[in-house]
Amino acid sequence: MTMFLRSAAAAGAVLMSVASFDAQAASKTLEYTVLRDGKPIGTHAYTIDTNGADTQVQVSTDIQVKVLFITAYKFKHNSQEVWSNGRLVSLKSTTDDDGTDKALTAKAEDGKITLDSMVKGQDRRQFAAAAAIPASLWNPAIVTQTAIVNTLDGKLMKVKVANVGSEQVDAGGAKVTAHHYKISGELTRDLWFDDAGRLVRVSFPDKTSTEIVYALN
Repeated sequence: MTMFLRSAAAAGAVLMSVASFDAQAASKTLEYTVLRDGKPIGTHAYTIDTNGADTQVQVSTDIQVKVLFITAYKFKHNSQEVWSNGRLVSLKSTTDDDGTDKALTAKAEDGKITLDSMVKGQDRRQFAAAAAIPASLWNPAIVTQTAIVNTLDGKLMKVKVANVGSEQVDAGGAKVTAHHYKISGELTRDLWFDDAGRLVRVSFPDKTSTEIVYALN
């Protein structure tokens, strides 16, 4: 319980910072180098446009893992999110997960979020609470959640979040102080947010337990 309260308090501080940051900047782009075992394998980016209480977010990921100049794994993802007053209004995504096509359309309606996905040509409809947050990671409110929406297929993933504390990390060519959170459960991610609410670093193991890092440029 103590850990949760500390996490909630720190998250609240970051959320307040984010509100202030967004009020000052109508548009910002965050670009990351994706590293596998310390070696670059691709890029990840967010473009966040804010107009009063409304926010639009473009997310793009392009990853290729090569072995002896042959592509052993590829992942390409693009999504568009629309938010209003801190809640998700809609989300559309397309993904090429190493040759498996996935698509998701999410829409807030009738007091809930309707999630229509297509994976391997098969349709599926799911539902989430109106306050649910997608697992696109940029939003610091994710650290207050116990379930988050998979942005590839709409699955609701149960998670736990631990507040690890403040740390110094490399971001944008400099050392910055960031709040470290560890997500576990049906999604495993380590996230670092700076005092302005920017996601400055992401870390997680891939299917071979090799570390993947999104490092802010």
